[in-house]
Amino acid sequence: MVGESYAAVLRGDGVVRLVIATSISRMTTSMLSLSLLIAVSKSTGSVVDAGAVLFAHAVSLALVAPAAGRLVDRFGSRPTLFVFVGFHTLSYVTVVFALVHQLPAAYLLLAAAALGATTPPSGSVVRASWPHLVPESNLSSAYALDTVINSSTFIFGPILVGALLYVMPPNMIVGSCAVAKVVGDMLIANSPMARRATERRPRRLFSVLANAPLALLLAIVALDTFTIGAMQVGAVASVTATLAGVLLGGFAAGEVFGGIFYGALRAQPSVKRGMIAFHLVTACFFILMSMTSNHWLLLLLYLGAGVFSGARDALGQLAVGLSARPEDRTEAFGWLTSFMWAGYGLGTLLFGSLGEGWGASAIYLAAAAVSTTAVIATCWLKIVNPQPKE
Repeated sequence: MVGESYAAVLRGDGVVRLVIATSISRMTTSMLSLSLLIAVSKSTGSVVDAGAVLFAHAVSLALVAPAAGRLVDRFGSRPTLFVFVGFHTLSYVTVVFALVHQLPAAYLLLAAAALGATTPPSGSVVRASWPHLVPESNLSSAYALDTVINSSTFIFGPILVGALLYVMPPNMIVGSCAVAKVVGDMLIANSPMARRATERRPRRLFSVLANAPLALLLAIVALDTFTIGAMQVGAVASVTATLAGVLLGGFAAGEVFGGIFYGALRAQPSVKRGMIAFHLVTACFFILMSMTSNHWLLLLLYLGAGVFSGARDALGQLAVGLSARPEDRTEAFGWLTSFMWAGYGLGTLLFGSLGEGWGASAIYLAAAAVSTTAVIATCWLKIVNPQPKE
């Protein structure tokens, strides 16, 4: 049955509690982006300032994420999370204070940068913990579940913000994100997995990137999020702003379904073959997107691309967990976060320029070329596959 794989994962010691805590923590990511965008634009009267504030938050988060993961591997999950949660709380207070008192954009930029830099590495901690929580035969289902949680937050987070705007100002929603983030990350920090002793020994800086298969895998993940940036820009270039939101919501829903379906498969392909197949199919979807202007067909294509993207992302996380050494695993997932944000940021930037000059069709064709490049790169990967499910 479909649910057997996930039931086996959830039976692991402390897994249900960790899933709840992770869902609370990650919900704030999508909520913060939208609520902060609205709050800053109202505070400063400028959408440009709001975009700059979100960019400062994203860049600082991407730059610090690998270092945060390294600290977890060096000093342990629990003490590192406690320290980051403390500074993150202060950063949230600074952001809300700047919004309430309508301080100049420069103050908001600094506060947002501090907020990104102090983001607790809870996502990396959870992803690095799956090999310790579930048997190797259920790892693919565990990482699929992780992907489903992540994708679901980008469906329900904006909806929740829209509902809360009817009862509270955007500044208060940003404050609510702070409370939820602190609660979720503290639950993760106090979980039995976070108390596990960590081997403490000095390692070379960037030693994770010296792992050639892992470095190549992270580059492939960056290519994947690069194409997601293309899909976002392509949606805006293809339809109205309202319909663009529907397209992106369809893509996120497809990712949830794809992650659930892949994780439930009993006869799963090898990691390498699966990644090659999913990238090829995604490239085909991009080509079809470039050939249509029908909104309903475009929605179906976004939904279909999301299905294979969700399965691909689950495989990517599994591959990172298998490729990294146990003592480097949290830092490896920190680098995964960094590469994902970098790829997405570059995608929105470069494809935005491409769309202005050549239109939406050129965006989708370029995204297809990037996915094909990821296929070629995946052919060079050397990954040890987990044991099949019984």
